[in-house]
Amino acid sequence: MRIILKIIVLLFLSSSFAYSQKNDSLVVNNSKYDSLLFSDAYFLDVLFYKHQNDVLINNLGPFGSTYYYPTTGGIYLEKKLLIINNNSFQSKLAKLEGIKPFTNITYINASRKEQLFSVSHVQQFGKLLSFAFNYKRISSPGSYINQEANNTLFDAVIDYKSKSDIYSFNFSTVVNRFFLDENGGLKNNSDFENNLFANRRTYDVNLLTSKVSKKNYSYFLKQKVRLWAGKEDSISYSVLDLKLNTGYSIRKRVFNDNDPLSAVYNNIFIDSLSSIDSIYQNTLSNQLSIEFSKNNTAIGFYGFHEFENYAQNFGIDTSYQNVYVGSFLTSSLNKFNVDVDARYAFFGYRKGDFDVDLNFDYNLNKDYQIRAEVAYHLNEPSLNYINYTSNHFFWRNYDFKKTSILSSIASVEFKKIKTQLLFENKLLNNLLYFNTEAEVAQLSSIHSFSSFSISKNYQIFNFYFRSAVIYQTTTNDFLFPLPDFIGRQIIYYQDYLFKKALKFQLGFNVSYSTNYYGYAYMPATSQFYIQSDKKIGDYPYFDVFFNTQLKRAQIFFKYEHFNAGWSGYNYYSVTGYPVLDRSFKFGVSWNMFD
Repeated sequence: MRIILKIIVLLFLSSSFAYSQKNDSLVVNNSKYDSLLFSDAYFLDVLFYKHQNDVLINNLGPFGSTYYYPTTGGIYLEKKLLIINNNSFQSKLAKLEGIKPFTNITYINASRKEQLFSVSHVQQFGKLLSFAFNYKRISSPGSYINQEANNTLFDAVIDYKSKSDIYSFNFSTVVNRFFLDENGGLKNNSDFENNLFANRRTYDVNLLTSKVSKKNYSYFLKQKVRLWAGKEDSISYSVLDLKLNTGYSIRKRVFNDNDPLSAVYNNIFIDSLSSIDSIYQNTLSNQLSIEFSKNNTAIGFYGFHEFENYAQNFGIDTSYQNVYVGSFLTSSLNKFNVDVDARYAFFGYRKGDFDVDLNFDYNLNKDYQIRAEVAYHLNEPSLNYINYTSNHFFWRNYDFKKTSILSSIASVEFKKIKTQLLFENKLLNNLLYFNTEAEVAQLSSIHSFSSFSISKNYQIFNFYFRSAVIYQTTTNDFLFPLPDFIGRQIIYYQDYLFKKALKFQLGFNVSYSTNYYGYAYMPATSQFYIQSDKKIGDYPYFDVFFNTQLKRAQIFFKYEHFNAGWSGYNYYSVTGYPVLDRSFKFGVSWNMFD
C-alpha cells in the first residue's frame, strides 16, 4: 500500500518534495500557525466545499447556481444585527499577534470544466494598519443545456488605529456578481429516470434562453473617536467612545427570457415575445452610537437611519426611510461571554419593527463548551412581497401583516471526546411563503420546525471517522419541506510518508437524507416555492478522495458522486433539477507566508 502511494506522490509532487528536503526557517517562525494550517477540519472543508454543517447543498445542478440547505438553519434566514465573530480560517489567522503576510490560493478543477479559484490575503503594516481581502471565481457549465453559472465574489477590509487609539476606522467592501443561465429544469423527469440518453445535453429543458444576473455592491465605513479614557491600575480601565458607521449598498436583479410562452409560466401580463424583469435597490445607512467600556464589558446606545430607493422594471418606483433606536451589550467574564443587540423602528416604512439578537458561550473547562443563540425579529414584509409587477407575476398584498421569527440554537461541545450536540428551532407567525403557483402568500397562524443533531470525530488506529446525524420535525411538512433524517459519514486512512514530511488521507464520504417534498424553483423570480408532486431524497451520494498535505500545500483528488446510476436515476437536489453525475476533481490549496 505504501509503495503504491509513494509512486503516486512522486509522480504528482516531485518538485514540491524536492523543495521539502531543504531547510525552511519559516517552519520554526510560523509554528504557532500549525494548528490552523494543518487542521483536518479546515482541509475537509476545502475538500467538501458543497457541504455546510454536514449537509449537502440543494442547488440547480452546477456549483454556483441558486441554492438552499434543507435544514432548520438553512431556510427562513433572518438578518442578524450582531456582528458575530467569523470562524473562517482567515479571520482566525488575522487575530494572531505579529502575523506575517499570509496568502492562500485554492484552485479546483472538475471533469465537466467546473473551475473554482480563490485568493485570500491578510497583512499587517506595523501595529496600526492591517489589510485583508478574499477573491473567489466560480465557473461551472453544468451538464444540461442552458445551465451555466459564472460568479465573482470579492470582499476586502482595511483597519487603522492611531498610536494612542484616539481614532480608528474600518473600511470594507463586498462585491458579488452572479450570472446564471436558467433552464427551468427538465421537461420530462421520466426521460432522465429511465436514462434514455447518455449525453445529458440531449435532454429537453423548459427554458433555452433564460438568464439572470444578480449584482450586489456594498461599502461600509466604521469610525471610532475616543472621548475619554481612564486607568485605575494595570488591569482595570474604562473608556468612552463615539462611533459612526456608514454603509451604502446597490443591489440589482435582472431576468431575461426570449421564450415567455414556456410551460413553467402560468401567466403572461405584458409581453408574449420576451421578458425583462428587474429589481433595483440602493440603500444608504448611518448609525451613530456612544459606547462605555470597563475592562471586558461594554454597553452602548445608538440611533440608526436608512434611506432606500426601490424600483421594479414594470412596477413601483419609490423611496422610503426608517429610523431606529437601539442598545447593545458585550461582556466577557472569566469563562462566560455574552453579546446582545436590540433595536426598535419608531419611524418610516418599518415603523413598529423590533429586532433582538442574543449570543452567549460558556466554557466549563478545557473539555466542555456551551453555546446558545436566541433571536426575535418582528418585521414588515419587504416591498417585493407587497407590490410586484412582472411579465409573469402580478400581486398587491397591502393587507399583509408583520412576520415574526423566533429562532434559537443551543449546542454542547465535548472537546475531549470530540462530540457535539445541537438543537435548533424556529417559530414563525404570519409566515410568508411562495405557494404552489409560485406566488407569495401569508399564513396567519403559528408554525415551527426543529432539528436535533449529534456529530462526533473519532479514531481507531490510523483510521479517522466523522459521523453526523440530524433529525428534524415540523408542524407542517407542506410548508416546510425538510427531510426527517440527514446523515453523513466520513472515513479515511491517514498516515505519513517520507519520514513524516508528507501526510496523506485516503477515504470516502457518504451523504444521505430521507425522502421529502423538496422545493420547486421559479426562474422568473429566483424563488423556491412549495410543491407536492414529487419527492426527492432517499439516495446516498458517495465521494472517494485522496488528500495530501505537504508543508503548506494541500493537494487532493476526488471522485465525486461516483455511485451515480448504480441504484437508478432518481437523484434530484431540487424538483426537476438532477444532481450532476459522477465527476473527477483535482484541487490545490496553498498557504504562503511573506
